[in-house]
Amino acid sequence: MTKGIVADQPQVKILDKALRVLMLFTPEQPEWGVTSIARSVDMPKSTVHRILRVFEQHAFLTQDADTRRFRLGLAGIELGRRAQEGLELRRIALPVMEQISALTGETVLLQVLSPEGDQVVCIERVQQRSGLRLILEVGATAPLYAGCSSKVLLAYRTNDEIERVLRDELRPITPHTITDPSQIRAQLAEIRRDGFSVSFEETDGGVAGVSVPVREARDRVIAGLTISGPTTRVTASTIARFTGIALEGARRIAAELGHQPSRVAPHQPIEASAART
Repeated sequence: MTKGIVADQPQVKILDKALRVLMLFTPEQPEWGVTSIARSVDMPKSTVHRILRVFEQHAFLTQDADTRRFRLGLAGIELGRRAQEGLELRRIALPVMEQISALTGETVLLQVLSPEGDQVVCIERVQQRSGLRLILEVGATAPLYAGCSSKVLLAYRTNDEIERVLRDELRPITPHTITDPSQIRAQLAEIRRDGFSVSFEETDGGVAGVSVPVREARDRVIAGLTISGPTTRVTASTIARFTGIALEGARRIAAELGHQPSRVAPHQPIEASAART
């Protein structure tokens, strides 16, 4: 589809207008009135007013009762915080992921929840060997109920959020995908108890992995760190070593994000630190 065709669609036109309005709110000029916005974006005041009311309804903008001028609301600020958090997370995690991948020879993934909270999204991937095909490529999404990289995030959601996921149709991705809600609940309880998740061929045939939670300064789980490889190398006999390495990697990322408990252990090579766990 060409750019011109997209721009001609009515739905895209109104979205373009709305975003042009929202982008006016900057640190240099945080407050705007309806007239000044209409003049800046060359739109009728009635159109601007409707756009502002929608943004206000969803808390992206708020209006001062005295000046009648608009400024960014809590939802707009939160959206910016999420974007900054995602960039910071990737910047901090990448060197650790590269070290883990070099140490293990396996693929290392960093995944977070989608903005809607109903899927997992891969935001970074480091791979030493070519040929390993995974459901989670960078930018790809996967269901929250299947595989260690998803379950390690689902496990730390609220009970209501977990049940909302489990109420939906749980379609098998491979013959090894667990789709029984009671079994998944039991697995999630184990993940919270043990601090890691392991899966064998749940989302990718011939592939196994271990995932651990990554915490931020307020102790909230914001990501999962995964070591994944073929079942010929990621086996019942090697999974303990990979788990220790993943846990140490997640600890280091969390420490850089300001997670205080993660600052206790000394800075050692990941292999040496993992051996102590």
